Amino acid sequence: DGYDYDSVQVPVLIDIDWNGVPRRLMLWANRNGYFYVLDRVTGEFLTGTPFVKVNWSSGLEENGRPIPTPQPAGSPTWPGNQGGTNWYPPSFSPSTELFYFSAWEDYATIYRPAPAVYSPGRAFLGGGFDVLTPTPGAPSVGIGRTTPINNWTDAVGRGTVMAMDPRTGEARWKYEQFDVSDGGMLTTASDLLFTGGREGHFHALDAATGELLWKASLGGQIVMAPVTFMVDGRQYVSVISGHTLVTFGLRD
Repeated sequence: DGYDYDSVQVPVLIDIDWNGVPRRLMLWANRNGYFYVLDRVTGEFLTGTPFVKVNWSSGLEENGRPIPTPQPAGSPTWPGNQGGTNWYPPSFSPSTELFYFSAWEDYATIYRPAPAVYSPGRAFLGGGFDVLTPTPGAPSVGIGRTTPINNWTDAVGRGTVMAMDPRTGEARWKYEQFDVSDGGMLTTASDLLFTGGREGHFHALDAATGELLWKASLGGQIVMAPVTFMVDGRQYVSVISGHTLVTFGLRD
């Protein structure tokens, strides 16, 4: 795994009509930048599309295997070693029939043309691999950091919450955030989507359109999927922000 795209992302199992035929499918947004749909009974590869910029691969073979296109040593590689998404729990809504997940588009310099030099106080990986120092001349912005962890592809790079149509492999909508969007997704039967991110904001979005309906600043990073539960007939939503568990309930 020369790009650090270990595939530990969470697959989601769904039952929908596919080309007019009921099928049991698996949806998977992969760290390598591709979104996959498989028949979970037979393992048949049905479709695969990139959901962020991808230059390490020129596309997918008929069986879904990526076609590698190695870059020159020291070149920016998209997506970066953090991937186009990661382990954050996605969600599928049977109501909207959309797949929701966190996505981000950044690059990493996988192999450096010169040996890495140890600097006290900075991450050191032993040489030959760098995600903190951009290639000379390449654009980079570290949102909210003195030492950028992410090398964004433009001056206003953002993470996004993405709603994917599994039948077409196209994004139905995107909700942009100012930092990496690595919170998980919670969808409800009332077509709400709850999520958060490193900015510390907790959002309620319209699951069909992506419209922001409500937002609260919780003061700490959110890197988990919210949960919902009922107590005495009243519904609550809980999420961890930093080291604090925060719970919201609907007003009477």
